[in-house]
Amino acid sequence: MLIKQSDYHRIYRVINSLLINENANPATASMYFSTFGAFILGHHFKIEAKPRGGLAAYNLGGKRILFADHREDGYVTGAGENFHCWVEADGWAIDFMAPAFPKSAPDLRLPSKMFQRPLSSMASSINDLGRSGDFFYNAEPDAMAERFAAWRKNPMIGDLATVATNWFRTSPKQMKTAISVRDQYGNEKSVPLVGNLLAGVWS
Repeated sequence: MLIKQSDYHRIYRVINSLLINENANPATASMYFSTFGAFILGHHFKIEAKPRGGLAAYNLGGKRILFADHREDGYVTGAGENFHCWVEADGWAIDFMAPAFPKSAPDLRLPSKMFQRPLSSMASSINDLGRSGDFFYNAEPDAMAERFAAWRKNPMIGDLATVATNWFRTSPKQMKTAISVRDQYGNEKSVPLVGNLLAGVWS
């Protein structure tokens, strides 16, 4: 693994907590999870991590999840509205949103687990997800560059990324169970550290 499960869980919980405070839905906020996660990896672990986005498909415990749009020609694409984001770093794929999959796909009744796999183990196609833990990504750099450029114009994004990085501590260092943040009107609010417990690793 590139990072320990305990550190993965901490990164997920920090981002999850900030999203809940902003009334965002953590189950559909993969841009936040990937961008903030990559930022934390770079700052605290000195790892060159890049957020990626596009089509994503998983086999998780025999249940399949697809983030993509169906085109008129019968193919699928990750350049539309149903895209997903993940992190690529040092030959690894990390999805910090994976513990929120139980909320994004409630019908599947998935447990909350860490997703961190070598990119070399990625399936050759979307049709080759035969075993649990199999995954397939097809990045859409042009479409995602446009999305990220518009998204990052919101000044709140940079502020939240900084807050997330300052809040995180590598294990076994002590982490604050809550932090104080200011809203756009200058009012302070306490944000508790919350998130699903992990039931293991997708493999």
